[in-house]
Amino acid sequence: MDFGAVIFGGVVAVVAFFLAMYSVKKFFSKILTREERYLVEFLVLLFSISLFLAVASPATQLHYLFFLVLAVFVIAMGILLLGTWRVLEQYLTGLFVTKVLDLHVGDYIEFNNMRGYITALEDTYIVLRDPRREYVYIPYTTLLRRPFRRVKTPEGHEVRIRLFVPRGHELKKVREAVEQVAKEYGLERLSVDVEKIGVKGVVVVVRGMLKDPRQEDEVKYAVLDRVYATFQSIRQTTD
Repeated sequence: MDFGAVIFGGVVAVVAFFLAMYSVKKFFSKILTREERYLVEFLVLLFSISLFLAVASPATQLHYLFFLVLAVFVIAMGILLLGTWRVLEQYLTGLFVTKVLDLHVGDYIEFNNMRGYITALEDTYIVLRDPRREYVYIPYTTLLRRPFRRVKTPEGHEVRIRLFVPRGHELKKVREAVEQVAKEYGLERLSVDVEKIGVKGVVVVVRGMLKDPRQEDEVKYAVLDRVYATFQSIRQTTD
């Protein structure tokens, strides 16, 4: 028996084991559950054993054991890839797509019928906050397959919002609610004017200058939510 080949095979197997474990913990620890991590560690162990047998089998005559361990490793690896291929595809794409496409948190993009700010770049998807302040999760591979547009920020964009104020509500309350939203979103040159007076109420037009036009829809929804929430609280108080 050639003990040199056995020792060399053992060294190669140990080095390969620790290198593989280090790579798994560094690149895949965030997306693997505890059970999946145990399975991957078992596969790494099988790979190291098969590597040892590949080097040492000519000297130890353990060819059949080598082929057996290798077959178990290949089958287990195939099952793992079939079960986690989608997640691995998104994760591996995410490692490069943010740099290739130059995506950053805070960018405003338009994608299909969706648009909004990127609030997070996760391991397998990006998180988009749409104008209705809802969060949309978009897998990285989808960005590669479909075109999207990054919107730049020009200066000074006029925003107009029409509100219907039912009869019996004070316009002062409406203006106070609008001013609160304007302060939160940086809406400048604010004006609240009456456009039309009717039997059931008045139509009010809110105007202002927004530095970031990408926030227009978000400001509109915020104004509507705040004003009609004020109406609701007044109605509950009077009841």
